[in-house]
Parts: sequence; structure tokens; C-alpha cells
Amino acid sequence: MSRHLLRLVHEGRKLTVVAGYDRPLRELYLHVVRDDDTASSEEKVFVYDSLRDPGLDWTDINTVADQLAALGIEPPASLIEGIFLDQCLNAGNRMVEHHLDRAPVVLHTG
Repeated sequence: MSRHLLRLVHEGRKLTVVAGYDRPLRELYLHVVRDDDTASSEEKVFVYDSLRDPGLDWTDINTVADQLAALGIEPPASLIEGIFLDQCLNAGNRMVEHHLDRAPVVLHTG
């Protein structure tokens, strides 16, 4: 499974976008989590979870882009492109951190 991360402040809240390609399921996924400095990892609040939207086509990269747009989140192009390439190449075990103001950083590849 690939994992692409984006940390940002949106509407005054710290958010983390976690998205990628799940190789065994051959589907994309998207989670948007509110980061609360006082909450433990078990108390993270999901702003969006693609598992709760099974009616959407999670084999289409546009679904990821559309859901982020619906949330008012404009990710860097590298995030969408990276996820799409993972899907095309059937890549797994990749972790990439994306930034709004600089190039992405590959944290793990295997």
C-alpha cells in the first residue's frame, strides 16, 4: 500500500491528508484527519474517510481529487500525480510526504 501525506492548516485547523493506492484491493483511498495537539492517536477525528463512501469509484484518481476539492483542500499536484503513478505502476510500500511550498520527500520505498 502506498501512502502520501500532506499536513496543512485549513480553515484554522491542522489537518493531515493521508491518501494512496491499496495494491491488494486495487483501489485508492483517502483519509483527512484533524490533528488536535491535545488528542492521542486513538482520538484522532476523521474529517473524511473514503471507507464511508463505498459508492464512489475508488479506482479513479479523479475521485480523490474531487473529494479533496469538495472539502476545500487544494493539494499540491505532486500528491495527485504520485498516487496516480502508484496506481499505474501497481506500487506498494511507498511513503511520500508532500508540501505546499516545496518538493515532496520520499520517506520510504520498497
